Amino acid sequence: MNYYETVYIIHPALQEGRLKDIVNKFHKKLEDDKGEVLYITNWGKKKLAYPIDKQKYGTYILCQYSIDGDKLKTIAQELELNPNVLRFLITKIDESKILEGSNELIAEADTSKIKQKEKESTSNTEKNKSTDKELSVNETSSSNEEKSSDESSIDNEEESLNESSSDNEKELTSDKKDNDKPTADEDDNSSDDNKE
Repeated sequence: MNYYETVYIIHPALQEGRLKDIVNKFHKKLEDDKGEVLYITNWGKKKLAYPIDKQKYGTYILCQYSIDGDKLKTIAQELELNPNVLRFLITKIDESKILEGSNELIAEADTSKIKQKEKESTSNTEKNKSTDKELSVNETSSSNEEKSSDESSIDNEEESLNESSSDNEKELTSDKKDNDKPTADEDDNSSDDNKE
């Protein structure tokens, strides 16, 4: 026996009672082929990425079951020939991927309560994770502050060295300018040369 997961989209106009009939028909076909339903859930009515049979919405059903691989064609044929099933996807899964829960379809109102409880439990675990992250961030930020103070003292030393070297350069350039200017005696001699 292999484990499979099927997600199928049912026409959105079907009421809860008719929806259960379609799901029960699928279950009966599985049992006739010596399969066993392990988990089933109604994901609810969701907007489709693109219209299928002129429908913008569909009701998603997830079903996990075990069955022989030879019988899988009859299951696919059952879903394909049902006009209320817009699309389906059958995937082979490992035993470890089987979700825990009911093997009976629960009403959509009950499903929303279950989802709310799941959200609450995940939010509690996320809060614990966030406090752990905050602690690690605080530890790293304190070590980063120490590094940055060391880096700033190094930067200050470099700036003072740069300032002193720029002052030395200014003195050298002013000395060169002074050397390039002719002295008063040289000016007199050059003017005498021009007179002759």
